[in-house]
Amino acid sequence: MKPVKAAFIVLLLVLPLLLSGCYVEPNNISAGNQAGNSLNFPTYPAATNVPTAVPAAPTDDPTDTPEHASNNAQNNPGQVVSLPTGAVNNWTTVAPMATANSSAPSSVTPPPSTAPTATPSGTLKLGSQGDEVRNVQRKLRELGFYKGTVDGDFGEATEKAVKAFQQQYGLTVDGKVGSATMAKLASARQTAKPAATATPKPTATPSYSANTYLRNGNSGKQVKQMQERLISLGYLVGTATSNFDNATEAAVIAFQRRNTSYADGVAGPETLKALYSSSASKASSPSGIVGITLREGSTSKSAVRLLQQKLKNLGYYTGTVDGDFGSGTTDAVKAFQRDNRITADGVVGGGTLNKLFSSSVMSSSSARATATIRPTVTPRLTPTPIPDNIYVRVTAAPNNQYATLRRGMYGTPVQEMQQALKNQGYFTGVADGYYGEGTENAVKSFQRYHGLQVDGVAGPATLRTLLEGEFPFGS
Repeated sequence: MKPVKAAFIVLLLVLPLLLSGCYVEPNNISAGNQAGNSLNFPTYPAATNVPTAVPAAPTDDPTDTPEHASNNAQNNPGQVVSLPTGAVNNWTTVAPMATANSSAPSSVTPPPSTAPTATPSGTLKLGSQGDEVRNVQRKLRELGFYKGTVDGDFGEATEKAVKAFQQQYGLTVDGKVGSATMAKLASARQTAKPAATATPKPTATPSYSANTYLRNGNSGKQVKQMQERLISLGYLVGTATSNFDNATEAAVIAFQRRNTSYADGVAGPETLKALYSSSASKASSPSGIVGITLREGSTSKSAVRLLQQKLKNLGYYTGTVDGDFGSGTTDAVKAFQRDNRITADGVVGGGTLNKLFSSSVMSSSSARATATIRPTVTPRLTPTPIPDNIYVRVTAAPNNQYATLRRGMYGTPVQEMQQALKNQGYFTGVADGYYGEGTENAVKSFQRYHGLQVDGVAGPATLRTLLEGEFPFGS
């Protein structure tokens, strides 16, 4: 029993010593991480459980040098963390825990601009047609430069409006809508109305008598003064020649239609008075060409445009009326000259112009039609004079109606008709009230010009047109 008791006592004495050698102090995580441990573990805050530090790579990994670790921290911050899996050098890479409502940043692309691009599909100019022209007209109309119809047809009125716009906004004034003009149209905001067209100033009225009648075939100083005034008002283009030709007659008719009560192409006292007046209306485009020669490359745009339009109306020109005298215009001029028996050189001089504005001009279609038909000569009949003793007296019709007047009549109605024909340049005889051959020929000329039945009989339609006029005064 004593040996057992002695062993027990020895055990009690030795046991405290053994237990004191096995004691280990509690481990402080922060202290352990900073006390020379070779492994750095991430610490997790209690609230979020998100790692707050990325551990450095093992020192025995040749790629995980301090520089490499720094690069990883800069190039991939917060994206992945490396944690040990047990062995000192056994590491694995895992993604960090995602937090609520977190997402990877993405590049932000600004929304595309909604401003319209003001780039036309091509340059718009005189003769162009289509929706782009219509849009340009609509914009010019909104800005106050265009007063015409928005019809998609780039005519002279549209060109004039484009030039006015270009001049006001400091662009090249060529009447063409290119990229610069289109861009300015898109951004323009009109704050003031464009400058109004200046009213033509009156010119010194030349002396002429109450019986002055300038007509086709006349020449001289008065004709030259009249042509100069027509040029200044835009009815003629070119240089005054002092010769009253077909082009001058066309210009006089155009002026009369806008400024007098009738249009016969004869510049009598009433026409001349209106012509030299300060209230004379200007033309939007010329109606005649005088005193210049046109050929390929000519720079007179308005004259070339009028030439092209006349040739187009006659069926010789099929191109665009753009004022550019090119090879197509030259070919059209030559065809016109051949059909009208003029030297076919493609040069538009006085002879070609006079024929172009003549009432006897040959169109392309009529030239083809007559090429296969041999014309017959109609014998000229000499009218038999009517003796004075068979004239029949005529009186005014009742109820202000027009009586039908014809050759062989005499009286006050005939005298009034003769005076009206004389005022308008058709009758050169004496208004004596006798309806003779001269009066009949004057009536026929009047009827022919005004599209009436040419029979020399002054019926109600002829007298109404003669005495009342086709156009209201001042139109």
